[in-house]
Amino acid sequence: MANNNIEQKTKKRQSDFIDIERLIPRILNAWPLYIISILIALSVAFYLNNWKLNKIYSANTTFKIKENNAANNNLASNSINFIWGGNANKIDGLSYTLTSRIHNEKVVKKAESYIYYFEEGKLKKSNVYKLDAPFQVHIDTLHTQIANVEVLVEPKDHNSFYLKIENNSGNLYNFSKDSLMNSAQLNLPKIGYYNQWIIGKDFKLMLKKLNNQSSGNKYSFKLVTIKDATQRAVQNFSVTNPSKIASIISVSKNAESLNEAVDLLNNSISVLIENELAERNLSAYQTRKYLKDRIASVKVKLDSATDNLQELQKKSGIYNFDTKKGELIGKLTSLDKERIEIEERIAALHRLMPKKSSSVDNLIALNIAGLEVSYYMSNVDKLDNLEIRRQEMLKVYKSNTDEIRDIDRQIGKTRNDISNVVNAHLQKLSTDLSQVNAKLAESEFEAKDLPFQEIEFVEANRGFELNSVLYSNLINQLNTTDLSLASIVSDISIIDPAKNQGQGSIYPNPQRNYLIALGIGLLIPLVYVIIKELLDFKVRVLKDITSRTGIPIIGLVGPLGDNSPLVVINNPKSGISESFRSIRSNLKFIYKDPGLNQSNKTILVTSFIGGEGKTFNAMNIASSLGSMDKKTVLIGLDLRKPKIFDDFNINNKVGVTDFVAGDLELDRIVQHTILPNLDIITAGPIPPNPSELILSKRMEQLFAELKDKYEYVIIDSPPIGLVTDSYDLMRYADCTLYVTRYNYSEKNFITAISNKYDEGEVSNVGIIFNDFQIKTGYGYGYGYGYGYGYGYGYGYFAGDEDFDNSFIGKIKRLGERIKSKFF
Repeated sequence: MANNNIEQKTKKRQSDFIDIERLIPRILNAWPLYIISILIALSVAFYLNNWKLNKIYSANTTFKIKENNAANNNLASNSINFIWGGNANKIDGLSYTLTSRIHNEKVVKKAESYIYYFEEGKLKKSNVYKLDAPFQVHIDTLHTQIANVEVLVEPKDHNSFYLKIENNSGNLYNFSKDSLMNSAQLNLPKIGYYNQWIIGKDFKLMLKKLNNQSSGNKYSFKLVTIKDATQRAVQNFSVTNPSKIASIISVSKNAESLNEAVDLLNNSISVLIENELAERNLSAYQTRKYLKDRIASVKVKLDSATDNLQELQKKSGIYNFDTKKGELIGKLTSLDKERIEIEERIAALHRLMPKKSSSVDNLIALNIAGLEVSYYMSNVDKLDNLEIRRQEMLKVYKSNTDEIRDIDRQIGKTRNDISNVVNAHLQKLSTDLSQVNAKLAESEFEAKDLPFQEIEFVEANRGFELNSVLYSNLINQLNTTDLSLASIVSDISIIDPAKNQGQGSIYPNPQRNYLIALGIGLLIPLVYVIIKELLDFKVRVLKDITSRTGIPIIGLVGPLGDNSPLVVINNPKSGISESFRSIRSNLKFIYKDPGLNQSNKTILVTSFIGGEGKTFNAMNIASSLGSMDKKTVLIGLDLRKPKIFDDFNINNKVGVTDFVAGDLELDRIVQHTILPNLDIITAGPIPPNPSELILSKRMEQLFAELKDKYEYVIIDSPPIGLVTDSYDLMRYADCTLYVTRYNYSEKNFITAISNKYDEGEVSNVGIIFNDFQIKTGYGYGYGYGYGYGYGYGYGYFAGDEDFDNSFIGKIKRLGERIKSKFF
């Protein structure tokens, strides 16, 4: 039952991991640190916003893609290449195209953005765009040029400028071959003139002066490779569908210059339109070429057939046949025409078979091949989607992974499906051709009954009619193709082009950065204060004592300051003297046990370690009791390091050790003070065996004689945290006064005496809070109040190194607190 009570007391007194009562005032009193931290953080944010971080601007353009009408049978819409690049997955396709290397190489060349411009400011060098610089550099791309060398341009006068380079050696670049050559010695002229070519063996360039208002800063430029310029241009493109209308596309571009973002974005869309028109026109041009070749071939045959017919007509004199023979000739001519058309379509279909690699060099219009668009649409769109997916997946997966193999299988299957569609049409055309050939054979058999001369005339007239009709059809198809080429326009129409309207930068965000800086400025001091609190094991407030023990606090002693340690004797009207008189009055609440000796009280004063002020408190308590006509003796039983004699102007030549050793009697070791009722017994010479002396019979005799002679016996004992002598001396004491010191004693020191108290090993205990100061904020704990020398520090013995008061020691004790608190 007793053990349960002890456990309940311990749980009740368990302290918080972080004491809010200590922490909040400390946080509030750290306001100077907060102000300094916030000012520094805001200064850093100001520096980052205005100088360190490059500003990023965003430009935007919106365009519309016309819906592809599969039912439209005109030449452009029937282009295989155009169908493959149709509206399916527009955003994915455009995103891939706009960020592709080939597309952006064209953009870089069109915008001439392979020349970088720099502005040297007061704090840093910044990238600027050609439209923001006071000059614009043009180069001859057919000439070798200096690459990756920064050239400084300083104005000389209105028409000329100085050229300077930091390093005279650099790389040479061939723009037409896109290749860097070996480094060479560079010899740029020192002076150049605006709007005039500067020509040398390894360079040919011209600076065109712009009307931009100069900032007075220095400017420079550098030519880079197409590869480097493309890598810069390809970054930060975003393609979105801003509305529910699928054909409306929005494209944005981020760059360090607003003009750069606008220029590159507009040029990118321009290149996109040009490529789209080129793709759409490709099949038309191929069809036109195909028709012209066929027309040329047929014209030769037609001319030959015409000459042959005319010659036969002159020779035979036959110009017309009767009705029956005319019908036979017309039937043969019609069948020949049908046969030729089928053969033409079969030849065209062989050109439409999908290859393993995408190629549009042999594409012609579908209507030339006689194939309806609906046959192709589903599978061609599917193939287009799979090709786009494969390109996206290659950014994540390697080519030999299962995912890529799977989509390759799907692509192969779709190509086979397209081939099957073509093959099915080829099979149908082959069947039709067989039927036409059979009919031709029948008609030719009928013609065999004619006379030889007439048969010869029929064959000549048949060849002429066939080539004439075929030539006429080809001419009509060529005219249709030329008309389509003239009427083809881009399916991309710009709604809102990118424009410089003075938009602000999107990065850095000054407001957000200042808020973040403000948060960091507040957080750092807070974390510092919390960590400092976690690493602060010192006793600073009353709660540090009351939360850890049920032992009553009988007195608070303030800082000594410049006063004498014997403050009760030398400065009896001081506040500290009043504190000791208060302690004297509170003593009766500790030894109120009726079983105690009513005529004599023995009071033991101790602490956990040296330096906490137990000797100081013992001297002044004894002085306070002796000053009220109470016969009092102060006995120094710290036999290892006696201290009390100096302040009373007495010596330590004789003392307790002489009495316990049997060398002297009590009256020989007692020394008197200026107070008539206060005597002192010093420890005497330091013995080799202090613990044995305290436990000896002579020590019992000493206390028996002292209690007979004095009303109060005050014991200045050793610290309980270092030796056990005080616990041995407590059997002679009626009460124990435990001294803890502000900003010096650690909080776990209280636990040591509290555990003894809770377990019943000690009783009649009171705590004195020494050097007490009401400074619980950031600045509390300036020094120890008084620099009193009655202390042992953390090394009571010469070889005592058990207590680690370093930063590492504090961290270890913090870990122990965390472990005991949470684990």
